[in-house]
Amino acid sequence: MKFISGLAAVALAATTLAQPASAATTTSPTGIAGDYIASQLTAGLAIGDYGADIGLSIDAGLALEAIGRTATAELVGDSIAPALVTSEAYPYGYARSDEGALDGRYANATAKAAAFTQRLGRDAGTTYPEIDLIAQLEELTSDTTGEIADDSIYGNYENTIGQSFAVEALTVAGSSEAGAATGALLAQQCPAGFFRLTLDTTACADATDAPNPDVTALAVISLVESASTAPGVAAAVDKAADWLESIQLADGSLEGDAWTPGSNSNSTGLAGWALGRVGRTASAADAAAWTRGVQAADPGACASKAPTGGIAYNPGDLTEARAEGVTLKRDAWRRATFQAAPALLWAAPASSPLGITTPSTATATSTVTATVTGLAAGEYGCVSLGTTARFVKGTGADIAVPFALPAGTGSYTFSVTTLGDTKSSTTTVPAPVTPTPTPTPSPAPAALTPVVGELTASKVERVSNNTVRLTVSCHSAQACDGKVKIRSKHKVELANGQVRKLLLAKAEYSVAPGANATVKLKLQRPARKVLGERRLRVVATQTARGAEPATAAFWLRRK
Repeated sequence: MKFISGLAAVALAATTLAQPASAATTTSPTGIAGDYIASQLTAGLAIGDYGADIGLSIDAGLALEAIGRTATAELVGDSIAPALVTSEAYPYGYARSDEGALDGRYANATAKAAAFTQRLGRDAGTTYPEIDLIAQLEELTSDTTGEIADDSIYGNYENTIGQSFAVEALTVAGSSEAGAATGALLAQQCPAGFFRLTLDTTACADATDAPNPDVTALAVISLVESASTAPGVAAAVDKAADWLESIQLADGSLEGDAWTPGSNSNSTGLAGWALGRVGRTASAADAAAWTRGVQAADPGACASKAPTGGIAYNPGDLTEARAEGVTLKRDAWRRATFQAAPALLWAAPASSPLGITTPSTATATSTVTATVTGLAAGEYGCVSLGTTARFVKGTGADIAVPFALPAGTGSYTFSVTTLGDTKSSTTTVPAPVTPTPTPTPSPAPAALTPVVGELTASKVERVSNNTVRLTVSCHSAQACDGKVKIRSKHKVELANGQVRKLLLAKAEYSVAPGANATVKLKLQRPARKVLGERRLRVVATQTARGAEPATAAFWLRRK
């Protein structure tokens, strides 16, 4: 789900956290994202249909600061100064605006601007001569409830995102209002772990309050940035991170809320950023890989109309932009990139240098397999032979790309190109040779060692219609074939009174090289009765003749 009201940026001073995997080099995912964000600013401001969009400009500044583009982030901080309050150039002030007889003061905007100013290492109370952001935020924070609220003739539009920024800004400033504001924010966390969007003094309930991954991620980021030691903060952050991991899909993505269904970069990027900040680096890397997969990075012969470094809202938007550009969806691309770019800090690097291998010789018109190595998960490469070029997306494993050779003898050069490197391999088609009367037979190829593939399971897998769905990924040059059985990890009591470990389900599968497949396992009748309405700790075991078995433990429960 997209939120134009704000982000939180990564600060260097906070609790002890894991280091991101990706450094901001020229062609790194964060490097090209930073270039794209900078290209969308005019004199430090993001310009919309009605002039400078200060909220969106701050989003850009927060992302730039998070990925290490400090100078450009500081330019944004300088450029928003005249627009924070009503002036001749900006009749509609961002944090305080002339509403006629009185000035309107806006809580979300004030909190967001204050937190951004602090990200830059500046004092939010004194940086801008026209407004003391901390003093105004304190005035907009209830001494009784700790909730922020607008002071405006147009009503009150505060929400949990603004409350999160307020907690961060007030805590960093050492305000006496920080404790109450923190308590009000923690009260918006539901028992499941997510934070709701609407501020409310009534207790949050899973059944009535809508889950929202974007709001939850932003709350986590702000709480971490605040470095608050207030009671309950650490537990709330941990519980929220658990919830974000529980809704992360097997491909690393997250879907939006009920109003924005489907995997998208805003939700995935914010969640990856939050999970990375709290040290859930494996989940953060998965989110970063998916996000990198919707980032425009089309090299060499595969260059397209998509803006390099920009992050699409979803894979469909990336495909469309490659053919048509982003003219009609520029705003969606900017908002997606400004929110998702920091998650790319946790994008895993390639496990080996870029490379491509092909057979040294082949026959004319035959199919030749080019094997590409050294692409990181989610990274795009372009594999070409002559005028034929194909996109490939890294999985972290070798990728086989078939090509049909043309007729005729000669040498054929295959190339793989990324934004930062190019490698090539040559295959020769020799002239036909008259066979000898007693040709030497070619030795039989060595048998490949069977592999079972990698099974991915969430912390808790849901059973629907007595069926469990698990994902098997084949990171191999050969097909991954095998069987998977799910057994209870511990002994359970059956309907007949016996106590033993129980086989719940089993299935066979076959996954093509470099592909993913969903394996459906039907619960056996005894398992259906045992599972009932409670969750059960289980172990899934993958086996194949001649292959090393693999296991994965998780919880199983009905929907």
